[in-house]
Amino acid sequence: MTANKSSGGWKWALVLLVVGAAGGGYYWYTTRSVHSTVDYKTAALSRGDIVQSVTANGQLTPVMSVQVGSQISGIIKDIKVDFNSQVTSNQVIAQIDPSTYQQNIAQAEADLASAMAALEFAQLSSKRALELRKNELISTSELEKAQVDLHQAEAVVKMREAALNKNKVDLERTTIYAPIDGVVISRNIDVGQTVAVSFNTPTLFLIANDLRNMRIEAMVSEADVGGLAVGQKVNFTVDAFVNRQFQGKITQVRYAPITNQNVVSYISIVEVNNDDLKLRPGMTANATIVTAERLNVPRVPNAALRFRPPESAAAKGATNATAKAGSASATNQAPIATSGPYAGLPTPPWAAEGRRPTPEERDKWEATLTPEQREQARQIRERMRQRMAEGGTGGGGPGAGAGSRPPRNNPEGPATRTIYVLEKNLANGKEVPLLKPVMVKTGIADASYTEILEGLKEGDVVITGVNLPATAVAARPGGSSPFGGPTGFRPR
Repeated sequence: MTANKSSGGWKWALVLLVVGAAGGGYYWYTTRSVHSTVDYKTAALSRGDIVQSVTANGQLTPVMSVQVGSQISGIIKDIKVDFNSQVTSNQVIAQIDPSTYQQNIAQAEADLASAMAALEFAQLSSKRALELRKNELISTSELEKAQVDLHQAEAVVKMREAALNKNKVDLERTTIYAPIDGVVISRNIDVGQTVAVSFNTPTLFLIANDLRNMRIEAMVSEADVGGLAVGQKVNFTVDAFVNRQFQGKITQVRYAPITNQNVVSYISIVEVNNDDLKLRPGMTANATIVTAERLNVPRVPNAALRFRPPESAAAKGATNATAKAGSASATNQAPIATSGPYAGLPTPPWAAEGRRPTPEERDKWEATLTPEQREQARQIRERMRQRMAEGGTGGGGPGAGAGSRPPRNNPEGPATRTIYVLEKNLANGKEVPLLKPVMVKTGIADASYTEILEGLKEGDVVITGVNLPATAVAARPGGSSPFGGPTGFRPR
């Protein structure tokens, strides 16, 4: 009995020890970031080239191609050309068996001869009736009937002549000619095959005019079509030559929309020089359209525009935006938010209460802002709406947006954004990193860098992210908790 009590006591002591250790670990994890110094990823304002581009896919096609068909039915008797054959205009390329049409001509000629004989008889009858009527040997009605018979015979002769001409045309159509100079891309018939013409003309050959000049019908999404213009350079690759880059230029941006599964796209025509005949019709081109290019301009990494400071970061309240003297923003502004989506702006009253604002509250808060801060608040709202539409969240941590696409080009002009600049501040004899939000005007952007038009100077160090200690990364294999799960317990 005593042994059982002693064993139960040890079990309870072990449970209390485990719970105490877990509680202490959780307290250390939740409070360590407040007291530890944040290690930031930084990059200096540099100069370089920025090439902004739009990607699109499309198929290579000849600039001019003609489908050669047949207007008559029959059996293919002979084929003069094959795939890849060079042809010239009016060259014979195929022959349909003409036997049936030759017999039709013979029959039409016989019908015409019969009609000519009937016409001759009608002419004699009309002439005889006219003489008899002069001598009053026949009545007027008999004369009129003879004249009508003559006119009818003349009409029959014209009908027979037309039928003969039609059969001659059909006989000529048994010989298929090339309509243009070019290359035979496809041949859809064989000798002995029967061509049947009904409502649709069958296609016998496809001839491309000149494969040295080709084009791409690139599908560009509606979000990117605003930056396209005639004359822009295009670089593209094809799967057949993965290590080679081809060039072209835009010659047309069509207005007609193409909708596929609620995605609206527009066709852009790209002219391509194919002198070496490496490119073939039907190849899929992965095109990059250069919409803007800047050489040796100030630039920062795109991550600097996406960075938002963590909760424990020390940040200056003021930005480089100037407030007007005597304005409400200069006298009654709330404390500047140092973190969260409104970092760098006066803290909205609803943000501290964790609720959604009313339209009146938002208007009253915006009335206290400077014009630059209003623009920043507008951009924050736009980003929140976009993230909600994409199924994301409105928050922006230090790594927010990593791996996302580069900022879109704004065709209407430069945009105003917030960037955090790193400064050093002495506290208790020790250098402490201090974040300073700066309003900048941005230009074009590519996959890595964004052009800075105003707001930064040479030598400024911008923040692009936060370096997490290796121990912290290793302690979080399953989520945000050091114990592997969001509640502090490792999942089974």
